[in-house]
Amino acid sequence: MVAKPEDRPQRRIKLINRDFQVGLMIKFFVANAAILTMFGATLFLFLRGEVESNLHSAHVTYKTVGAMLFPIILTLTLLILAVLSVTTIYVILHASHRIAGPMYRFNQALIELGRRNLRAMTKIRENDQLAEISTSLEQVRALWAGDVARLRTLTGDLRSALPVDATGDDARKKLAESQSVLDGYEV
Repeated sequence: MVAKPEDRPQRRIKLINRDFQVGLMIKFFVANAAILTMFGATLFLFLRGEVESNLHSAHVTYKTVGAMLFPIILTLTLLILAVLSVTTIYVILHASHRIAGPMYRFNQALIELGRRNLRAMTKIRENDQLAEISTSLEQVRALWAGDVARLRTLTGDLRSALPVDATGDDARKKLAESQSVLDGYEV
C-alpha cells in the first residue's frame, strides 16, 4: 500500500549541529553585510563625485540621468559581484574544510576496514566537525578488533581441545577454515 502525500510526515528544516550551522550562517551574513556596505559607500562616493563634477555638462553629454548612472552602477555591480564571489568561495572552503577533512579520513578508514585491517585509525582533530562520529567509529573498530583477537584465542583453544583421533577431523577442518578467515584480519 502506497502512503498518500497527506499521510507522509512533512520534511522539516532541522539544525543538526546548531553551533556550527548558526556560526556558518553568521559568517555568511557578516561577509555579505560588509561587502554590501562597501558597495553602498563606494556607490555613494562615486556618484556624488560624478554628479557634482558633471552636473553642468551632463545635459549635453547624457540624455537622461539613468544613461549617466548606468555604466557607473554596472561597473560597481560587477566589481562587487567579483568581491562577493571570492569572499563566498573563501568562507565556504574555510568552513567546509572542517567537514571535508573528516569525511576523507572516514572514507580512508572504511576502505581499510573493508580490507579487514582493524588497525585503521579513525580519529580526527578534536575541533573538526563529526568528532562524535569519529569516536563512535573508533569504538566499533576497537570492539571488532577485540572480538577477532578473542575468536583467534578461542579457535586455538578448541583446536587443542579436540581429540587426536579421526573422529575430530571434520571439526579440525572447520576450525582450520575459521582460523583462515580470522587470519585475514589485521588486528
